Amino acid sequence: MTDRIRVLHVDDDPAVVEAATSALEQAHCGITVETETSVADGLERLDSGTFGCVVAGYDLPEQTGVEFLDAVRKRAPDLPFVLFTSEGSEAAASDAISAGVTEYIRADGGAEPYARLAHTVVDAVERTADDIEYTQSTRRERAIEELHTTARAFMRATTEDAVAQITVDTARTILNMPANGVHFVDGDSLYPVAWTERVEDFLGTPPVFEAGESLAWQAFETGEAQVHDDITSIPGGYNPETDIRSEIILPLGDHGVLLVGSCETGAFDETDVTLAQTLSVHATAALNRLDRDHQLREEREFIDQALDTLDDLFYVVDTDGSLRRWNERIPEVTGYSHDEIDEMSVSEFFPGDEHETIASAIHETRTSGRVTVEAEILTADGERIPYEFSGSRLTDTDGAVSGTVGIGRDISQHKAYEQQLERQNERLDEFTSIVSHDLRNPLTIAEGNLELARTECDSDALDKVSRAHERMRALIDDLLAFARAGETATDLESVALADIVEECWQSVEDERATLVVEDNRQIRADTAKLRRLLSNLIRNSVEHGSEGAQMSADGDADQFGGGVTVRVGVIDGMDQHGFYVADDGPGIPDDDRQQVFEGGYSTGESGTGFGLKIVQRVAEAHGWTVTATESEAGGARFEVTGLDPA
Repeated sequence: MTDRIRVLHVDDDPAVVEAATSALEQAHCGITVETETSVADGLERLDSGTFGCVVAGYDLPEQTGVEFLDAVRKRAPDLPFVLFTSEGSEAAASDAISAGVTEYIRADGGAEPYARLAHTVVDAVERTADDIEYTQSTRRERAIEELHTTARAFMRATTEDAVAQITVDTARTILNMPANGVHFVDGDSLYPVAWTERVEDFLGTPPVFEAGESLAWQAFETGEAQVHDDITSIPGGYNPETDIRSEIILPLGDHGVLLVGSCETGAFDETDVTLAQTLSVHATAALNRLDRDHQLREEREFIDQALDTLDDLFYVVDTDGSLRRWNERIPEVTGYSHDEIDEMSVSEFFPGDEHETIASAIHETRTSGRVTVEAEILTADGERIPYEFSGSRLTDTDGAVSGTVGIGRDISQHKAYEQQLERQNERLDEFTSIVSHDLRNPLTIAEGNLELARTECDSDALDKVSRAHERMRALIDDLLAFARAGETATDLESVALADIVEECWQSVEDERATLVVEDNRQIRADTAKLRRLLSNLIRNSVEHGSEGAQMSADGDADQFGGGVTVRVGVIDGMDQHGFYVADDGPGIPDDDRQQVFEGGYSTGESGTGFGLKIVQRVAEAHGWTVTATESEAGGARFEVTGLDPA
């Protein structure tokens, strides 16, 4: 039972009022009686406060108690009303009951009428409170059940405007809030997007609320719900002249606000607020879902656009062998439409003789995690195109295999290049065969006959023949090295520069020369070809540097100190990485620095002119560049660049 009960007693008989007040206040310590002597004063008092019960006489100034009852019922249909009068008749009682009186008691009827009055008032207030609580509980339960049904409509909504309209319709029909509307935020403004006809009756077209100028913006900015029994008493209102009195303002997350209004003060109870908040939660969840869906669509469109720009095939293969996803390149290359691809299995993109290869590759991907395989795809027109496929395993959140993702790269040009290299290598093999057999064999015979000739006679002419043979054999060796240097560097491995340099130094070491390895680094290279390149550069520095030192020793001053120092180090710059071989010999004139790499160019009598040409060919086979320049000591410096950074 309510702890405090305010009773309004309207009667112009002071004795009745005094006795009734005393009985009521004695019957319940929480009862407070307020009195008026006329209907007009009673209605004014009723409008100014909240009462738990009304007690009135029948014969009142200007109006009867039944007429007073009728006016009360229009204001508060559920408010208990007890007609307590010493004058009555069956007609008066009938009128009171027809008007909806809670109880009719004769002040002069029976024993202790005032005690009966007190008991009746307390009982009526309790029953009314129980009825109201039951009605509110039933209404809440029914509304919540209907809101769950509306939640499904929210989940089916595909636009923000649709969510706003569902919100407005639900508040009107299910929550019995005929005046409501939804505003969405756009920049620093809240724009109306959906509202009821009753809102237009009150306001016309709902206004746009700018930042900081309304209670609606305040609720949106703070994210806190606002419930006002009389907004005319609240500072910060948008329109002080509005007919709206009560208002519920509920934020819809980052999207906007739901506004519910009434022209009556105190129009919304706790049930109204709770139901409206439940509705706002559903609406906010729906708007958040649309935001996430929109972001996901944008991300997917961005990813699809990025994948479609690839020249390579992109694909995701499901566990059943069908394509789950692919980029635009696949229909462009294969000639199949998207609808056709959607119905195809992976094996249908390959000729029969490749099926086992593809099936094995998919199996290996799912077991080992990654695989690369070459296979020819079969287009809709029957064309076979060689591709290299790199696939990786896909797993779900539990670690189970969910498919395969991969890239397919057209290797037609690579295959054509390989065939071209194969033909070139065949020609090189033919050439080296001629050089090594058809030239070396006659040379060997000539050298043998030369030795026989030496036993028969002693002539300076035979020494010239011997030197010619040596020259020919050097040329043959360098021609073979030159031919083999042009082969593509395919047997790549990581080697230490210092280790290879030391090996090369053993074959060209000269007592007049000194080796200094200034730095070290790991290099990915064909070891045999790198050894040939470094040997030729080091030998070039030793031979030409020593010749320069000897020439200086024959002159007036020993410019080079009687020997040459060969230095090997690394190059690490912003734009280039590599290594160098430098010496402190006589160097190379500016005009000859490009010419030294031409075949047959040599400044020495014993040189074949192929040493540096071989260096250039080996560098090119690795994708490197070799240049000649001047060392810090004024000698020759050869720089090999284009290596990948360490």
